[in-house]
Amino acid sequence: MMEYNPKTAHRHSLNRELTCVEYPGVVVNDDRMLDTLGGLREISATFEHGKRRLELRFRPECMYAKPVYGDPAAATAVALKLVVRRRKSNPEHAEVKSVHIAGTVQKIYKFGAMCDFQQLPAFRSRDTGKAECLYDELVPKGADLSYYTDKPSQLEYFLPPSSFSRNDIVNKLVLRESKITNPQSANARPGKSRQKHGLYHSFSMHNPIPTEPSKLCQEMLETRLIAKQELEILRQAFETRPIWTKHALRNVIQLQVKNDMMGVLLPAVAFFYVNGPWRSTWVRFGYDPRKDFEARMFQMLDFRVRAFDAMHETIKVKRVATVKANKLHHRFGTAPQDQLTRNVDSSVFDEDTIPPCRIVFYQYCDIHLKKIKEMLSKVPTPMGGTVCDERNGWLPNRFDEQCRNIMSEIVANNIRKRNQAGGNIETDVSFSEEGDTTTEFEGNEQDSGSEGVPYSSEEEYTE
Repeated sequence: MMEYNPKTAHRHSLNRELTCVEYPGVVVNDDRMLDTLGGLREISATFEHGKRRLELRFRPECMYAKPVYGDPAAATAVALKLVVRRRKSNPEHAEVKSVHIAGTVQKIYKFGAMCDFQQLPAFRSRDTGKAECLYDELVPKGADLSYYTDKPSQLEYFLPPSSFSRNDIVNKLVLRESKITNPQSANARPGKSRQKHGLYHSFSMHNPIPTEPSKLCQEMLETRLIAKQELEILRQAFETRPIWTKHALRNVIQLQVKNDMMGVLLPAVAFFYVNGPWRSTWVRFGYDPRKDFEARMFQMLDFRVRAFDAMHETIKVKRVATVKANKLHHRFGTAPQDQLTRNVDSSVFDEDTIPPCRIVFYQYCDIHLKKIKEMLSKVPTPMGGTVCDERNGWLPNRFDEQCRNIMSEIVANNIRKRNQAGGNIETDVSFSEEGDTTTEFEGNEQDSGSEGVPYSSEEEYTE
């Protein structure tokens, strides 16, 4: 235990500039340490040069020793000098006798290069077979070279390379050839990145709910030519239903608001939840689902098709399906009618639904199953002042698992019925929260806390 005495004198030398060296070893002998760095003269010459690397040889007496290099770097630090007094009777007890600033450090040398490249002048003896160091025979001493002329056949050839590696610093980059997906865009001028004017809100039990759009969004509405009629249609939609997914909203007003205008107008009337029970949804400004028990109907349920029977072979994985949609268009002149119908109703789950991909996100209000609606109606109304749960919202624990069990049975029965009828409709077109029906389906498959966990089919929610 170290104790500090405030009465000790402090002497600071802030005007003294020092250079720090992070020595890669435990210093026991200061003179030996200076020899490995080349001595004081070599160290001073390196410091004066500025950008020169500091050489360190762990075997300074060997001319074949491969040095490790220290690179200079700018630093802002101070060097402290402490005088500590220890008692012989109690070595663990230490008292700081004095402390002062020895100087400021503006440059520091760090040894981050590799130092394992060494080649020793050792050979196996022809007589004894043991490894022997021939350094003294290889390195001349003085001006007498008669030893090399008298016994030339007995000398071993030792020519270590001047450089063992092209780089002495570990390269952490993975070098690979860049792939150009669109050759026409290779020579195109880089345009401005798409600006996001929306408010992307993280779910929290304490942060206030946004009540108006951002200033960038308001400025964009004033400067850009936007049809007021389309903006009013969106506002009316959020008056009738305060929380929407973009895909569900598109299915309702698809003929009244253009798809390219949807992403521009939505930030003007709602904010986006990035996580929580209402993740991946747009919420009307000023509406707080944490205080409204009816908001449980708009919570998000991530439904994952289970791997049994032929379901995984029938339902494709989540993917970008632009190419396949184009093939259908060229083959039939347009997409088949049943395919278009399934695209429009993909945000709704009913008794005849087969999901378009293996992971789909539904709002509970869009799940048109009698049993699940009864379960939602049986959820007890909380007492006054009760707040929702940060993970489950207004719904009980494991409520989502029971809903998945019901939906999985319906999907399995629908697939069996279709296979028995000889149907061969492919369900590989997925959807995106920020795009159209030719991109990935909306939602983030990593938001769910039930990745790959088999759901129990014996539990059922009761009042």
